[in-house]
Amino acid sequence: MKFAIRLLFIVLPAIILNACSDGSHTTVTAPTAFNLRFHASLSDRLPDVSCTTPLTSLGTSAVPGKLLDLAFFVHKLEFIKADGQVVTAQLSEDQWQSQGVALLDFQDKSDSCSGEEKPINTSIRGVIPNEETFTQVRFTLGIPPSLNHVDPASVKAPLNAPNMFWSWQGGYKAMRFDVSPENGITRPGDPNFFGSNFFFHLGSTDCVGDPIAGQAVSCGRVNQAVITLDGFSLSNSEVVLDLDALVADLNLEIDTYDTPGCMSSTVDPECKSYFEKLGMDLVSGISMPSIRQSAFRLK
Repeated sequence: MKFAIRLLFIVLPAIILNACSDGSHTTVTAPTAFNLRFHASLSDRLPDVSCTTPLTSLGTSAVPGKLLDLAFFVHKLEFIKADGQVVTAQLSEDQWQSQGVALLDFQDKSDSCSGEEKPINTSIRGVIPNEETFTQVRFTLGIPPSLNHVDPASVKAPLNAPNMFWSWQGGYKAMRFDVSPENGITRPGDPNFFGSNFFFHLGSTDCVGDPIAGQAVSCGRVNQAVITLDGFSLSNSEVVLDLDALVADLNLEIDTYDTPGCMSSTVDPECKSYFEKLGMDLVSGISMPSIRQSAFRLK
């Protein structure tokens, strides 16, 4: 009897692998693991930014600066074949990935880059159903709406990252890039204003409802960029967030209105440039085919 059971386990895989020989065209898939690497760079002169590497020639005034915080969430990671077929990646579960959401974090020191060394995460890991050839990669910045407004005390990593929770909107920052320009920040027409940090916080706005009180939340502007990159190879391509491109049209030494930088407000002049670099319309907060994103690229 034991011999018969062993024989069954030996023969069964062969039956499955040869099932197509009878004309039934059975498809046998082999799950393929992937590790998609991300970089945060300043063009080619600084391939990987960090808390200890000075940021040079930022924006229109080419000001030097210091990184304070840089992280973003990614969900709905998809690989696209030449014929348009879309394969959705299944992300593995660990301290950086949960419920189909990954946190890419490039800040390697705590306390706005002034504290102790801390872990970073620069890749997304998971599996796809089968090994295939792709020509595009697509992903969405942020957290799915169903998970974006929750009680932060009730979730596990990476959704419990305190620096990415946006308390005044009851949700998360989809992307956070904080930098300190070397000479500080002034405001035309206001001699009493002086700032030290230039912020970019991308997140959903015009929201109603209190998730901590158990209320459903809806937002007038979701503000989640959908990034599609051509010329993709799963085995060779890496994704680059080019901070030079992100701030190319901004003078980081001058703020014209509201919080220095951009908090995803439609009335903040700096936000229009940030949104356009991510391919989004500022008013609707939606990615538009007519607005070509330039912040992300492949290498």
